[in-house]
This record gives sequence, C-alpha cells and structure tokens, in this order.
Amino acid sequence: MALTAATTRRGPPTRGGVAAALLGAWLALVGSLGDALAQSEDLRTASPPPKPRQTAAPAPASLEPPEALTATTVPYPSGAPAHDGPITVRVIIRVGPDGKVSKVTLARPGLPIFDNAVRHAAGRFMFRPARYGGKPVTVDIRYAHTFLPPRRPTPKTTAATGPPRNAMLVGRLREKGTRLPVQRATVAVGVSGRRYTTLSDKRGRFRLKVPAGRARVTIHGTGYLAFLQMERLRVDESLKVAYLVERDSYDPYEIVVYSERRRTEVSRTTLRGRELTQVPGTFGDPFRVIQTLPGVSSIMALLPFPVVRGASPGSTGFLIDGVRVPLLYHLLAGPSVIHPAFIDEISFYPGGFPVPYGGYTAGIIDGRTRRARKDEKLADIDLNFLQTGVMLRHPVPGMEATATAAGRIGYPGVLMSLATDDASLSYWDYQLRLDGGTRNSGYTVFAFGASDEVTARPDEPTAENPDRDLEPVLRLSFHRLDLRYQHERRRFGGLYRLVFGLDDTVLGPEFGLRSLIAEPRARWSWRPKEGLDVRFGFQGLARDTSVQSPSDEAAPGPDADVFADDLSKFYSGSVWVEALWRPWEDLLVRPGLRTDVLYDGHTTAPGFDPRLTWRYRLGTPGLAAEATATARDDQALWVKGGVGLFHQPPRFFLPVPGLDTMPLRYGLLEAIQTTLGVEMPLSETFSLDAQLFYNHMDPVIFDFEINSPLEDVQRQAPTRRPGELPDEKAISNDGEDYALDQLLQGQLGRAYGLEILLRRKARNGVFGWLSYTLSLSERHKDGSWVAFDFDRTHLLNLVAGIPLPRNWEVGARFQYQSGKPATTTFGYNSARGEGYMRIDVRIDKRAVWREWLLDFYVDIGNVTLFPEEVATGATIRYVLPTVGFRARL
Repeated sequence: MALTAATTRRGPPTRGGVAAALLGAWLALVGSLGDALAQSEDLRTASPPPKPRQTAAPAPASLEPPEALTATTVPYPSGAPAHDGPITVRVIIRVGPDGKVSKVTLARPGLPIFDNAVRHAAGRFMFRPARYGGKPVTVDIRYAHTFLPPRRPTPKTTAATGPPRNAMLVGRLREKGTRLPVQRATVAVGVSGRRYTTLSDKRGRFRLKVPAGRARVTIHGTGYLAFLQMERLRVDESLKVAYLVERDSYDPYEIVVYSERRRTEVSRTTLRGRELTQVPGTFGDPFRVIQTLPGVSSIMALLPFPVVRGASPGSTGFLIDGVRVPLLYHLLAGPSVIHPAFIDEISFYPGGFPVPYGGYTAGIIDGRTRRARKDEKLADIDLNFLQTGVMLRHPVPGMEATATAAGRIGYPGVLMSLATDDASLSYWDYQLRLDGGTRNSGYTVFAFGASDEVTARPDEPTAENPDRDLEPVLRLSFHRLDLRYQHERRRFGGLYRLVFGLDDTVLGPEFGLRSLIAEPRARWSWRPKEGLDVRFGFQGLARDTSVQSPSDEAAPGPDADVFADDLSKFYSGSVWVEALWRPWEDLLVRPGLRTDVLYDGHTTAPGFDPRLTWRYRLGTPGLAAEATATARDDQALWVKGGVGLFHQPPRFFLPVPGLDTMPLRYGLLEAIQTTLGVEMPLSETFSLDAQLFYNHMDPVIFDFEINSPLEDVQRQAPTRRPGELPDEKAISNDGEDYALDQLLQGQLGRAYGLEILLRRKARNGVFGWLSYTLSLSERHKDGSWVAFDFDRTHLLNLVAGIPLPRNWEVGARFQYQSGKPATTTFGYNSARGEGYMRIDVRIDKRAVWREWLLDFYVDIGNVTLFPEEVATGATIRYVLPTVGFRARL
C-alpha cells in the first residue's frame, strides 16, 4: 500500500495535550509521518461457505450443507426448439428444514420452455436438510442445469443374443480449482441408447456397472456446470477415472443460511461471507468493515479506532471468540492482527449487548472463528504491497484432528521510505490452531499474537548513536493461548476455557509495561422446556504487570501515580445468568444479570449490571401459516427495545497492550443504555432496521480529548513586564497539567440519536447496505453541555458489490462524515470543522486452474483524493492503493 499526501494549513493547529502527554513517542511519530507525507490489501477469501450467525451459544457451530437424496437431473422438455449449442438455466432453490423444496426462483430468465422444465423438476428434488448446530435449517442454494443438443437418432441394429457384456466405471469427482469433493452429484452414463445413473458420495466417489462400448458420461450437480466426457469401456474391465467439475461461479459464499436461528438480540449486526472480505477500502480485512455500519465514526480514516456512539475507542471491546484482544489493528493503516481466513463471522453490538459480554460501556466487536473439519486441507498465500501472508490447514494423521498455521509479515516501512527516511514501521502476526473431537464434544487449542515496531531517527547525534541511525521508539506486542473444551447434548451444553496471555509495550528506551494474564471461563446452556433457554457462566481474570519508570535524566512524563503500584496487580471475577423466554409466540424477552468484582491491590470495585431486551412481532404479512418458526421470525415486522446498566474499569482511551485497565481508585465507568427500534423486511432480499438510542454516561474517565481549552484560543492578560519574553516552560506545563486533569477528572456524558440500516443480504448477486446515523455525543463542562471532541452529527455509508460473468466482481463504497467540533473564541467546541467525504473502489478477478485458484485484486481507498481534516485548519490528502494476489491450493 502506498500513500501520497499533501497538507494545507489555514491557521494555527490546536495542541493535542492529552495525546502528547500519555502516548509520547507513538503519537509524536504519527505526527512526524504526517509532516513527511506533506512534503512529498484480499481477495475474496477462498474458504468454505460461511456459517450462520451465532448467538450466545456454548461454542461456534458449523453448517452442514444440504445433500441431494434424489437425482438432480432434468428431463429434456418435449417440443423444445432445435438448438446447436448448450442452454444453461440457473435457479435459486430454497430447501426447508424438512428437506423439501419450498421455492424455486429463476436467477436469470431465458427460454420459457427450458426455464419451466428446470423449475418443475427442481421443485421435486429431495434433500437431506442443511443443519446448523445439529438442527435443521432453511437455506438457499444455487443450481444450474445445462441442456445439450439432443443426439441424432442412429440406425437400429439387431441386438446380439447371449449374456450381457458389462464393464465397470469407477471414479472420483473433484471441484476444479479447489480439489474439494463434489458430493451428491448425478453421474449419468449413456451406452447404446440406454441411460444408467448413480450419485457421488461424500468423498465424491462413484461406482457404476454398465454395458461395454462407447459411453457418454455426463455429470450434473447443484452449483456446477454440466460435464461431458466420452469413454471407451471394455468387457469385464474396470475403468478408473478422476473428473474435475467446474463450478457455476467461484463465489465461496453461494450457500447461505436463510433463516438460521431465531433472533434474540436487539442491537446486533452480523456480517459474513463477501460482506467481510469484499468491501472496498477495507483491503479485505473483516474488522475494518465495522466502520461502514451505523453508529460508528473514526478518529481518523488512517487510524482504524472506531468511535462507537460517541464513546472513546477504549470503551469498545475488541474480541476474538469472546476473548479480549489488546491490539486489534496494526499501526497506522494496517490490517487487523488475525488472518482473515480465520474469521467466520463478525457480530457487532453498538450497544445493548447481552450479559455474557462485560467490562465495556460502549460497543462490542466480536470476531467468531469456526472449527476446522477433520478432512479439511487448505494452502492460502497472499502477497500485496503491504504484507505477505500464508495460511496452511491439514488433518493430523492418527489424531482425528486438524491443524492450522498462519502468519503475516508487514513491510509498510519500505513504502514509507518513499516519503521519509526519518521513521519506519514493521509488523508481524501469527496464529496456530488445533481442532479435534466430534461436533458434540470437541477441543480447540488456539495460539495467536502480533507485534508492531516503530523506529525513528533521533533529532541529535548521541554517544550511543553518533550517526543518527533509526532506533526503536515504540513496540506493541501481545500473545494469547486459548484452550477450549465444549460438549453439547440435546438440552444441555457447556464450554470451558483457560486463556493465558502476555502483553508487552515499550515507549522509547526508558519506559515499558509487561503483563502476564490468566483467564478461566465457563458457560452453560440449558433448555428446561420449549420456549425457555437458560444460560449462565463465570469469568475470572488475574494480571500481573511490571512497570519500568523513566530515569531521573529522562524528560518529564505523565503523573507517575498513573503508572505506578496501582497497575501492578489486577483481579476480577464475574458471574452472569440470562434467560431467553417466549411467554407466547410473538414475544421474546431476554432478561439478564451480571455481577463483577474488581480489585487492584488497593481498591475494590463491585459492579452490578441488570439488563433487559425484548422483541415483539407485529405480524408476518403474506407468509403461509405452515411456515417454520425461523421463517416467521425472519420475515416478520418487529418492534424491539432494551435497557441496561453497564460498568467497566477505567481504561486508556486507545487500546494498548499492558494498559487494559487504569487504577481503580478513579472509579468504575458507568453507562445506562436504552434503545427502541423497528425491524422489517422490504422484500425477500432487502430489510430495514431503524432504532433510537440514548446513553447516559456517569462518570466518563480517561476520555479521548485533543481540542484546545478555551483559554488557549482567547487573548490572555499579559503575565510578564513589557520587554520580557513569555515563560514558554510555564505555558507548556500549564497545558500538560490541564490535559492530565481532564483525563483523570470524572465527567458526565450523554449520547443520543437515530441509526438506520437498509441492507441487501449477500445470498446471491448484488450485496451491500446503506447506513445512516444522526447523533450527538456531549460532555458536561462548566455547567453546560458541549460536543465530544470526536462527535459526528451525520454519518453516511453506501456499500455495494456486484458479481460479473467470468468470475469478475466490482465494488464501491461512498462515505461521508460531518465535521468534528472545534474550539473558537466563542467557546469550547462551539464550531464544526469541515466534513469528510471518501470514495473507495475494489476489483476482483478469479482464475481457475485444475488444481488451484488465483485471485487478483485491486483495492483503492479514497480514489478521488478528497482531503481529510486532521486538526482545526489542517487537512491531509492521500490515496491508499493496494494491488495483490492470493493463491489457494
């Protein structure tokens, strides 16, 4: 990825006192990079079909696609017009939980006689239903049937008498490009005017006895192009063959759950499939897609720290399978620290999240992984301007388990050197995983970690570095080991976990933090009767932190008390219980209670969080009475609401390893969140979700503030005699003291607004959404309400992806954010800066070979070079182009 930038200043920039005081080298480096720039990323993940979204279940489940129980061929229609070439009809088949086809829709109309023949035949197909978590669900699948020109009649011959002269055709079907087995496909062999058929098994194998002679072999399967091969079969011989069958389209997300699970959350958006990896401007990174959803703004487009409903980024939890990740993104415009192929889906709660999630007062971003199949094999290689990544997955012989290893090395410093030689950045991450056991009883060992290192050239030569070579000024790293065991029975299930961690942060040569972490967890689910699910669990945390304080010769830093004994120890324990209760069919109530006790060696802080959400179905217009319960949920008009109390320990305003919590003597942050909304289907593919929210925050501590106080922009009375220079050190210390006071002082906050999401789900064809947020986030200062420094009144995102023939796909994103507040002589944050507009474009092309796939992609962020305001009166122009290749073997 390359950056080009130009900075325009129209006035004196404001002072980022807080950031300069507590982030030191990090933000100083970011500023130096911006000044240097002034002078001068995925492909569609070729992974198995995405699995349905998951609620608070014991463990992520897996989707078992439907399997055909009958032949999936279509008789040639009588009276059809003559044609010389093949005619392909594509349809979407809806398979219900009973395995029957409930609906057949033409994907693209053609000749009516052939279209009707396919629709009529497909309506009679029978399947073994798809299953999610062991339960039958409704899915949409794509099916293509090709009508070949009928063979010309051959002269009749008199059959020879005597015993039949047979041969055996034995073979295996594999998908072209991926080598995956083609399951339940119809293999038809025509010999001497007669037709013999069979189905391939789960491994793609088939065996068929047919008369000897010249044979015409055809293969038909859901989602595959028709296959034709001529063979010569000899008497009493067995011919072994291996056929590569080409998919109708190499979109890996063609089978998507339609009504996978009855809805239980009020404020959750779940993304999967192309919605995770094909959004322009995200460079194929699933977690960056969150910034296109309602209620989410950013500190700066180059810094992917989301501001959720007007709260500091440190108040939002970044999780992998429910476990906190202290550094979700690599620095600057880097990707997330988890390989995209690991992420099966992302659940985003802008607020109102259920009680299994605790310790945060804003939102939750939870990336869900899936267990690998026992026979799953994968080699994924990604190479682009920013990084090189590899992922390998293979069964472990003799263990009934599958191992996965992935890692990436980033080299943005090579491209940064084109703009400046005074700073550089490099990063790496890794993931190691072992999945074993059965679907109902299994284990997972998951280790992952990441490291970012920034180097900079010192301002002046030193005895240790006379040549002013680049030296480390910032290192952020962490490691996690997640041990899991899960079991699930008919009415009871459990998940047991033990997580170990190491966080390591170094700010320059004089200051560092290192934390050792242990987190035991357990959760259970119990269904005592139909319409009632009870879920409960506990979480523990023990953390030991060692702090290296600055030396006496070092420059003055922040208040030492913030980083002293109060950070050395931290313990917490949590218990929670909730119920999903349907007192009657149209009403779902979800009460929950969470209790937390936190202790840091000096202060004990208890938290008591009751929460309640509800959903009421007003009706399901046009839906048949015999429709399944999940279908009625999915196509219903819902009114929903929720209220809850949320606590969190004081956290640093940006996610930094080792600064997970600040001293408890400053008190717990508290928020009361309320929401009321409506959810309705507009058609089979479009849905609308709109909700009002109000968050009351008391107190807000360690808030992210960078705007200057009013005193700094108003003319002050002289403090020195005429002819004397001002005391610059005193002025600097005053600014630092004010910034630190603002950080440590509890404030009253509130945020309220309207969020709208108009969405077309990515079942097939075009996908995308339109999100809009009208909101206001405020803090109470000096007796009045003023806007939060990163408040954005209007947020608009339009995302669209369009698949094209021959495995091309194009996408675009339009984003608009209104201006941030700015301090003027009329008052603190009394004005607004310039709004920000951005257009991103992405192009994907997939090539298919016999044994592997190759994707080529171009992803360009801010293709129109619109300026972004980074401080009052200062803007930066940049473009983020990424070109890359990904091979899947």
